[in-house]
Amino acid sequence: MVEIGLILAASLAFQQAQPQPQTATLESCEYVDERWVCRYRLPEIQLVDGGTDPATLRPVPLPVSAPPSESPDPGVLSEAEVELVARCAEARWLSLCFPSQRTEARRLRDQARAYEAARQRVGVLIGEGDCQAAFTHALNGGYLGLAREAQALCTAPADAAE
Repeated sequence: MVEIGLILAASLAFQQAQPQPQTATLESCEYVDERWVCRYRLPEIQLVDGGTDPATLRPVPLPVSAPPSESPDPGVLSEAEVELVARCAEARWLSLCFPSQRTEARRLRDQARAYEAARQRVGVLIGEGDCQAAFTHALNGGYLGLAREAQALCTAPADAAE
């Protein structure tokens, strides 16, 4: 991964130094294991930034992508998953859903329903004042985010009273 970033950074530096565009050249393509594999020849790259003196060398910043912010709880669906469930979970035979999409949509729908039921049960337990049971119920279902929320709700009144 780092090597790819270094190659990209080096190619960007090279392209900025050279006015003419440099492109990769296609060498060959072949069909291997039910897919196409193509080989390219990359242009020669020279790094001229910083020279050879270690004191003047500067690190090239690499782009860092943030990890997707997903909920750790199964059953909390993303927008794309909600759309898939709406389109394919209760699909008729005439709809434009593949069988694998229908299966996945039903699985996601069932997960969302189980999460919603656990969320309601945790809410009832917190309302009854049984915070430990609410926390345990969320953890038993594998809903770490819900357990954190339950713990935060249970400790918030204690902090406010002090």
